[in-house]
Amino acid sequence: MDPNKFRESRLSINKKYDKIDELIEAKAFEESMNNFEKVSADLESLRPEAEGEIQKRSVKNLGMRLNHLDKQISKLKTKRTGTAKKGGAKSSIVWDEERVAQLAKSYLEKLVSNMQGDANALVKLGTTGKGIRPNYRIEYTDGRVQGFTGSGHKPQKEQPKSDGKNLSNAFPCQVVTAILEEK
Repeated sequence: MDPNKFRESRLSINKKYDKIDELIEAKAFEESMNNFEKVSADLESLRPEAEGEIQKRSVKNLGMRLNHLDKQISKLKTKRTGTAKKGGAKSSIVWDEERVAQLAKSYLEKLVSNMQGDANALVKLGTTGKGIRPNYRIEYTDGRVQGFTGSGHKPQKEQPKSDGKNLSNAFPCQVVTAILEEK
């Protein structure tokens, strides 16, 4: 490859390297990754065109520098999507019959068991967390309301003070039973 053209390509890659390094310092994960992929492609296109020992060594050194950047980028964490600990807005789970059907059979069996055979009971599922074993609240036809933990299905001593803000719409016992029978 023409030495001047090679030098221009190498300088261009070095500028992009510096830009990525700044993005890493700013903890901009996605931008760092996007720019890293572009500069890696530039280096790969330059690699076969390198002629002579000096150009090949230069490409090898650029590759080592990019490997260093790759390790630095892998240490960055993606932006968290709304957690209470970080002060962000909580993301809510939207419960519908399809989503309820994704819950484990053993979970649904214990939920139905806690409905105590009350055919008109209603259950509201918690909308926070991962949606694997949500807490839930059962409203019985006699007016009682009982909250349960999602992991152990144990009755909660006190109702959460959320006033139902973190609960789904009510699902009748018949709907949950029908979903369970399909499993």
